[in-house]
Amino acid sequence: MTRQEFIKYCSAGICGLAGGRFTYSWLNMADEAAIRNDYKLQNVQGLSQTELEILYLASLAPSGHNAQPWQVIIKDPQHWLIGSVKERWLPAVDPENRELVLSIGTFIENLVRAAGIGGYEVQLHIVGQDGYSSELVEARLRESRASGLSAQAIRGRRTIRKSLQSRPIKTEDVHYLVGSEQDRIFYYSLDSSIGIYLSQATVMANQAQIARDEAQAELAQWIRWSDQEARQNGSGLTPESMEMQGLVRWVAKNFLGKSAVMSKTFRSESLNLVQEQVKECAGWLIIRSGTSTLIDLLAAGRALQASWLRAYDRSIAFHPMTQILEEAVWKNELTNKLGYNDVQFIVRIGYVGHYPQPVSLRLPLPNIISI
Repeated sequence: MTRQEFIKYCSAGICGLAGGRFTYSWLNMADEAAIRNDYKLQNVQGLSQTELEILYLASLAPSGHNAQPWQVIIKDPQHWLIGSVKERWLPAVDPENRELVLSIGTFIENLVRAAGIGGYEVQLHIVGQDGYSSELVEARLRESRASGLSAQAIRGRRTIRKSLQSRPIKTEDVHYLVGSEQDRIFYYSLDSSIGIYLSQATVMANQAQIARDEAQAELAQWIRWSDQEARQNGSGLTPESMEMQGLVRWVAKNFLGKSAVMSKTFRSESLNLVQEQVKECAGWLIIRSGTSTLIDLLAAGRALQASWLRAYDRSIAFHPMTQILEEAVWKNELTNKLGYNDVQFIVRIGYVGHYPQPVSLRLPLPNIISI
């Protein structure tokens, strides 16, 4: 196999399908979750062990390119301000910081649940003006009766890109995913008219985004090809989180760099795999916000995370595919198709036979906490 062919197949891993084609058991690869499993909870002056655990669980929330944009400012004991760090914004694909606010919403949902597990209730107050505000939400913890819930779903939740089954989602499982958010979360099966449209539009929106050099360059900046780079940064995407396996993963970790992401081969293979992915699922979830206000965007982020945690219970994979919302032409067409313009998440979903362990990088707590 030539170097060009290696790069071609490694490039395919960006959507997680190539790993299924090349898995060599004789290739002695380290445990794909090794870096995640090596994470040690570091002490932060002024915070109790319970508070550290709460913030760690909150930090396991999803974010675009796994940039983990959140920052927690400790004002007083059990009095925190939650905001973002500009260096972890994604201006090429999220110029209005819409997705950033949504990711802060997922962080807050984890925070509230983790606090309940630790014996606290959380009082929240919006303090930001918009997604560009450095401080968005004030959180005050008050001692309360422990919720008795388990943190297993928070710890185990992850993005799953491959091996989604096409069998229909059971009606009772759809109801379980939606929960009490019937006005916010909607499911469309793959063979429904909306499901067919979302599959087609996702491919076309990806094609448009892949062609944009600024979007590809931003992606390249957030991929950590080597273990050394992954450990140094603690954020971003890795061959493991992109679900590369075996020989493909080994070559990617040892030979690929940022320039590969800009190549014609990488772009072409990425699009090919999106075309395969939209066929490999049961359907799509759409999460709406009602309005584009800060409070409603945060609520939409919380709704996504709550549904995702429920999906973990039922071995249902979630793979957010937001390119339709990131490319103006396709976002406008989606609005015309659906008749409303407040869609915040488009998520590809399907059952999986085995829910794999999480592998995404996590920033050390001192990196997201400011005293």
